Amino acid sequence: MTERRPIFDEIASVRAIALLRILVGPITIVHLWSFLEAAQPGSYFAERFYVPFTELWPVLPLEGYRAVLLVGLVAAVLMSAGFLSRLTSVLTLAVVVFNLFSNQLFFHHNRAFLTTILFGLTLLPAGRALSVDAWLAKQAGHPLRDEAPMWRLVLLRALACTPYLASGFSKLIDPDWWSGVVMYDRISRYRHVAEAKGVPAWLIDPIATPEFNAVMWKLVVLTELFVGVGYWFRRTRVTAMFMALGFHTLIEITSTVSVFSYLGIAATLIWVTPRTRDRVLWVRTDEARGRRLARLVRALDWLARFDLRETTQGPTVRVRDRDGTILEGAPARRLVLSRLPPLMPLVTPLLLLDQWPRRTGQSPQSA
Repeated sequence: MTERRPIFDEIASVRAIALLRILVGPITIVHLWSFLEAAQPGSYFAERFYVPFTELWPVLPLEGYRAVLLVGLVAAVLMSAGFLSRLTSVLTLAVVVFNLFSNQLFFHHNRAFLTTILFGLTLLPAGRALSVDAWLAKQAGHPLRDEAPMWRLVLLRALACTPYLASGFSKLIDPDWWSGVVMYDRISRYRHVAEAKGVPAWLIDPIATPEFNAVMWKLVVLTELFVGVGYWFRRTRVTAMFMALGFHTLIEITSTVSVFSYLGIAATLIWVTPRTRDRVLWVRTDEARGRRLARLVRALDWLARFDLRETTQGPTVRVRDRDGTILEGAPARRLVLSRLPPLMPLVTPLLLLDQWPRRTGQSPQSA
């Protein structure tokens, strides 16, 4: 058994953070584009009421402000593509921070969360995989190692948990939030908006009651707290990821929160185990089912979960998991599909079918 290295010596793969970088680029573009659209003569914030965070903060004329936003948009595109990744990540962060601090009225939790994630992308070498930088280095014969000190990833994880813990705890100690009064008032006040958009009354009526909100918003608060804490423990991490996905999907459906929901879903990548090729997958490519699975893994294994090996002997699919467990047949296929990012939300619940044999000591192999 190898001795675990101290966190400041431990090395982590940044491949999942590279995928996060790709997703955060378009999210940042949507964020900055809304400010660019609002930066028009007569509606520019500096021509109306605004409160900078400090009097020393420069307030640019309209054209200068638009130019800064355009620089941020270009930087976000290049960051997402992974071209000069470190420089473009820093530049994107600088523009987002400059805009945020130009006016206290711009502050929202979703924008603070975006700033946090962008800071993490500057802290970690997110351009060492899935990037133009990595492709150019490989072509030059000097492939990049997609690794970074583990403590940087731990710091990003700690920062990424703060929105859930801060929001959940603040609502927990606020009697109006905990009792559901706030959301009951909001739903009742704006139900006419939902009705105008065609939402039927039979769907609104049970929601717009004190009893429903008294229960519902306790569950929401506890969900936020569970996500903020559950991410940190191996046994609860996958559950926390699923609850975060459901939480952000519900928010996006019921509220207007700018880019927060998309960013929260993308940020689940921060919690992916930071190792690559640590599962071995043998696939029989002389069989049609094996060839299909091999093609699917090559196309969708963006996080490099599997060391794919082609064979013409043995079962169609065979996997050696991280703990040395050997899976074959249906359990092996379910494990493989559950680790492919686009399929993960759909397939992971099916892994419960394979948990009972492992816990009872029976063989997990099945056809």
